[in-house]
Amino acid sequence: MKLAELCTAFPETAGSAGIRHPGSALPHALRLKLRAQRGHLQASLDTHPQRSANRLGLGLRPYESGDSLRAVALRPLLLQEQLLTRTDVSAGRFHVSIIVHSYANMNFKSDPQGPSKNQLAWATAGILQNLHDQQAQKVDLLTLGGADLPAQMIQHAARIRRSHFCYVVTDLLFNSNDQNAAAREISAALSVLHLRRGMVIVIRDPLESPEQPVSDSGRVLTFEPPQGVNVQVAADSTNEKHSGEGYVANLRAQVENLQQQLNSFGWNSFVVTATDDTDHFARQLSLRLAGQRICQ
Repeated sequence: MKLAELCTAFPETAGSAGIRHPGSALPHALRLKLRAQRGHLQASLDTHPQRSANRLGLGLRPYESGDSLRAVALRPLLLQEQLLTRTDVSAGRFHVSIIVHSYANMNFKSDPQGPSKNQLAWATAGILQNLHDQQAQKVDLLTLGGADLPAQMIQHAARIRRSHFCYVVTDLLFNSNDQNAAAREISAALSVLHLRRGMVIVIRDPLESPEQPVSDSGRVLTFEPPQGVNVQVAADSTNEKHSGEGYVANLRAQVENLQQQLNSFGWNSFVVTATDDTDHFARQLSLRLAGQRICQ
């Protein structure tokens, strides 16, 4: 299932009524599929020692593919030959924050019949909520509607700092004057918030993330300049910032620079478009989280 198929349940434009449970809008079959992947995700995020005070309320559940071998209960395995996973059933032990940057620039969509970036951001938040929504964890959804994301994150510092892991879902506004400005500003906000673990998920329109410098019809790809940036771009323009090979190279360089900025904080990032498959999204998420755990 493509992410575009999930977007129809969410508003096209930013500033709509607040969405508290985007995970409930996803198809039931997909939610069941995501539930099967929670064990692997929790094993990647759980850094508490098995016998620490944070492990109060331990319970047992059937072993799932991806569970940490350290979490396997030895007594049932030795006495009854049952493969069970030790899991924490105490509410609120692990706190996850999902920050959705829903502002005017997220209304952009290159295909009139396709989803907007705002819809894709909420569909992404719905998948994340389903992956984390279980008794062992608390999921806090925070919607930020202004263009200055770092400043708003700092304003909500007290709420965000409670989380053990934080997701930031944003489009990483492309500035033609300084393509790395957004990455630096987000990194500066993270240094103030002192969030040790997290991930930036960059929402892009398919036209904003072309694999090739030209479209199938042979025309040079162009896109609308970011809001607030006065740039004249004609249909046949070869402006290196907004079309053609230079445009593609600048977008890739922007994401690479973001990852370099995040490495110093132990964070990770990847790009999501509406053409991505939900299985691909979940797989990429698990790989990034597993990589973070290994590096710690």
